[in-house]
Formats: sequence, C-alpha cells, structure tokens
Amino acid sequence: MASAPHVPEDQSRLLEEALGVVRQQSHMMRRCLETPGKLMDALKCGSTLVAELRTPTLGPKQYYELYMAVFDALRHLSDYLRESHPVNHLADLYELVQYAGNIVPRLYLMITVGTVYMSIPDAPVKEIMKDMMEMSRGVQHPIRGLFLRYYLSGQARDYLPMGSGDGPQGNLQDSTNFVLTNFVEMNKLWVRLQHQGHSREREKRTQERKELELLVGSNLVRLSQLVDLEAYKSVILQPLLEQVVQCRDVLAQEYLLEVITKVFPDEYHLHTLDSMLSAIARLNPHVDMKKIVIGLMDRLSTYATRGSEKSDDPEVRKKAEEEATVRLLENLQLSKERGEAPPASDEQKTADKEKGIVQPENGINQPGEGDGGKDTKPESVEDQQESEEATFLPGNIKLYEIFYDQVLNLVKTRGIPIQDTIALLVSLTNLALNIYPDRLEYVDQVLQYATKTATEHSDSADFHSAPAQSSILNLLLAPLQSYVSIFTALSLPNYIPFFAAQSYSTRRAVAGEVARNILRNRTSITSPENLDNVLQILRVLIREGMQQPAGYPGAQSQRRGGETEETIEEQGWLARIVHLVQGPDNDTQLKVSSNFFRNQRSLQKANGFQSYYKPCEQLIWMEMSV
Repeated sequence: MASAPHVPEDQSRLLEEALGVVRQQSHMMRRCLETPGKLMDALKCGSTLVAELRTPTLGPKQYYELYMAVFDALRHLSDYLRESHPVNHLADLYELVQYAGNIVPRLYLMITVGTVYMSIPDAPVKEIMKDMMEMSRGVQHPIRGLFLRYYLSGQARDYLPMGSGDGPQGNLQDSTNFVLTNFVEMNKLWVRLQHQGHSREREKRTQERKELELLVGSNLVRLSQLVDLEAYKSVILQPLLEQVVQCRDVLAQEYLLEVITKVFPDEYHLHTLDSMLSAIARLNPHVDMKKIVIGLMDRLSTYATRGSEKSDDPEVRKKAEEEATVRLLENLQLSKERGEAPPASDEQKTADKEKGIVQPENGINQPGEGDGGKDTKPESVEDQQESEEATFLPGNIKLYEIFYDQVLNLVKTRGIPIQDTIALLVSLTNLALNIYPDRLEYVDQVLQYATKTATEHSDSADFHSAPAQSSILNLLLAPLQSYVSIFTALSLPNYIPFFAAQSYSTRRAVAGEVARNILRNRTSITSPENLDNVLQILRVLIREGMQQPAGYPGAQSQRRGGETEETIEEQGWLARIVHLVQGPDNDTQLKVSSNFFRNQRSLQKANGFQSYYKPCEQLIWMEMSV
C-alpha cells in the first residue's frame, strides 16, 4: 500500500487537529475516571483518542509527537486501573477491551490493561504475553506497527518474569523469547517501510527509517538486560545474527550490528567472536564493513587492556621493548639463515587455520600470510602466560590473529576499497599495540601487508585520496606514539620500507614527528643502527627541503628565497639533533658521528642548508678531541 505524500504544511495541520482530539478526549477520560461508575465511558474516550493513531498521513516525527500525547493519556489510565483492582477486576477488563471496533484502539487498550494485569500477583503472565504478541501481528502498516510494538515493549518491560519455574507466571526464557520475537517482527516492519511508495522517494524513506531506528534498537537494549553470557551464546546470538543477515537490508544490517556491538557487554563479544565475524562476512556487499569491524576491534581492544598489569615505569617498558626487538631480529635472522619454506596456497592456509594446524619448518612455526616469515606464536609458555596476565583475555582467544585473518578475508572476498583496508590496518595495529605491546612481530606483520597493499595500489586514485593518505599517516604514527622508545618502531623490519613507499607529504609529516619526539624526550642516539634508522626517516627533511634559488651566493644573513618558516624550523630540528648523537665511548662516538656527517654531506647539493650544520659538525669534533 502506497503511503500518502507528506507535505510539511499538511503535516503540521493534520498533527494539530489530531492533538486537539487527543487533548479533548483525554480531558473527558480523566473526568470519567474521577466519577464513580463511569469506567466504561472512560474506556470509550480512551478508544477515541487512540484512534487518532490510525492516521496514514503523518511522517515519523509527527507520528511520534502524536504517539507521546496518546501515551501520556494511557499512562493515566494505567495508574487508575492498577489502583481500582480488584473492584474493577483486570481479568474482566482485559477481555472487555478486546471488543473495541477498530484494531489499533483495541490493541493499545489491550496492551494497557494486559501489562497492568501482568503486575498483579498470580496473574497468568505467560498467557497474557503470548496473547498480546499474537494479536499485535494484526497491524502490518510499518509506522503504526512499529509504534504499537514499541508501546508493547515499553509497557511490558517492568513486568517480564525473571524466574525459572514452569508455571503460568512464566520464566526468564519466556521473557527472552517475548523480546526476541518482538524485535524480529519490528525489524521486518522497519525493512518493509523501505519498499513502500514511489522509487523516486527512496532517499526520503531512508531518512524516515533512520528516524525510526531507535524503536527497533530498544528491543536489543532490553535483551542485554535480561541475559547472561551463557544465554547470550546459546539462545540469543544466533537468532539475532540470522535476522540481521537474512533481512539483506543495508541500513538495517549496519545499524543492528552497531547496536549489538554496543549494548551487549564486551565479554560476550569476546567469547562469541567467531560467530560475529562469520555473520559480518555474510552481510550485503554494500554494507560498510570497515565501520562494523573497526568498532568491534576498538571495543575489544579497550576491554582487553582495561585493568591490565602493564608497568607505568618507562624504564621497565623500554627494557621490555628492547628485549622484544632483539628477539624479533634474532628470529628474522635465524629464519633467513635456515631458509624459508615456499609459501602455501591461500586455500591450504585457510584449511590449516580452520583445523588449528601450524606447519613447522626447521623448528620454526610457519606463520600465516603476510607475516614476513616471523614466528607469530608465543616463544615459550612463560611468554604466553605473561601476555595473558597483562590483559583480561583468556589464553585460548588469539584476538590479534582472529582479526588479522578476518581483515585479509574481507579484502580478498568482499573487495574492500583500499582506503577502507588501510583504516582496518590502523585499527588492527592499535589493537596489537594495546594488547600485545611485547609482540613486535604483530605490528611488523601489519606493516608488511600494508607495504604489499600500497605497492599493488600505487597507481590507484583511491590510494592517493585524502582518507587513504590520512590512514597511512596514522598507521605510521601509531608505533611512534605507542612505544616508549622511538627506536623500537624504527627497528621493525618493515617500518622503513613502508615509510619509503609513501608520498612526500606523508614522509615529511612522519619525519617531523620523529624529530620532535627525539628533541622533546632528549633521546640520545647511541648506536650506529639507531642512527641509521633515524637518518633514513629524516632524509626527507635533509635532501628534499626547499632548494636555494640560483643567484648571487652572498647575503647569507637574508632569508633565502626558497625557504619558508616551516623549512627553517625543520632544519633547526636537524641541527639540534646533532648534539644528541652520543656514543657510550669514543670509538662508538666516532663511528656514529662519521656516519651522521657522511649523510650530512649529501646536503652539499642544497647549499642553502649547509650553514645550519657546519658549526654543529665543528663542535662535535671539538668535544671528541677533549
């Protein structure tokens, strides 16, 4: 049935007329309730005012305003019925109101009396719940049906049985089925609204549906208050996910999964992650997968690190990072020396993962795709125990590995755009940094996959779009801002290769962050390896700074034409970093200083910047000669 067009002027006029009737009938109903023996007249007035909700011409906003006026009137009626029982017995009234002529007034009055009846001791709650649920199927108009079921859910909320008995009073299982059934029916009505009216009004109907989404989501909020983890796993989750997947509606799938993620406790999602991710993989191809997966990752990451036992002592964390770096590099070197096995096919990897098989190669666990040959399993029982103690994660839930496989699967099977892929990798990196700060191989694995992806899409317009470039910058900055020592991030085998593959503006932004971090923390550069990593990052500031324009080489005291305030500030950073090149002994100092100034001489092609470094170079050599 096509709905009538909603003209704003007509909407306001029709709403005001309906509100006038509701106010008039509400006043008459109150007077009848205050007069002994006038209950039947009061119910007639109630039926008349509820009949205004039969209108097919109001949009969602106007209908909601009318609904609230009717709701206030019926709330007064509910209070009276509760106080007058058993003089006016609710069982008799429950049967009586079902003789109302029109179905909308009949059902609203039935729910009003029925929910009050549920609050009375020894009431047949189970039968009343079933009766109201079945009768509500009589209203199939999307807007009218949604508000009717919203009224049913709200009125029955405080009287749902919570016991475990099998008597007529009902039990928690009956309450769960009641709310779940109401949710399914409301979702069907909500989706059906999209297919009413002319196709040219599709955008308008989508907006109307967004205005009604809270009505559907309220059932999920109530479910989250009823069930525990075991009931969620065994009773609730599968019907919920099946309803979401089968409706095939983009708006419904995105909204409902977002609500499910938010209203149920994070612990529930942690123990049902496989089911949730399996449902996500079956969604409509037009659904924004990125938003859903990132929301789930971020919530579980926050939950897993909440109350963690990470040390706040920077020195302790720095030492742990150094040890983790050594282990990572040793494993990488060992893997190279022993030789890597040929990569397995995607099908074989998927089959092995499903079976829980990890193929060994010369004593080294064979990692999944994209990890660069590094061991992604705990190196010892002690390492695994330490990782588990640092978070709330049970030992059998490998959160990073689950999400890493999910991201790769979505990219492969669903054609996720490159900008969304990078955004997913950013969230995955943050998860690894927050939950597994000592598992550097996880972050390096993401960086390797990002490098591969960036290379494949280097000529894509989407890759060079603002969202993608912003995500790439966030991916590069995340390790720098998370690790205590900046050298931990720079030592990751795939960090600098991924950095080098990016645009000039991205590399310059990262180099600026590295320079500011070193100067802000007064980080000493004490080894040739750390110096080399820093110089590879800062080279974008050294070599690709603004060139001095050709012309008379004199007048050095004046600002060079090719320089900007930003460029001068960057060169000042580099000059100050020279003083932080400090070896623990003279031999090391000589080595790192020689390395630094060997790179510095590359500036001679950009003569305009040479003057920033010459005094620093002379000062370093003078300090070493003392």
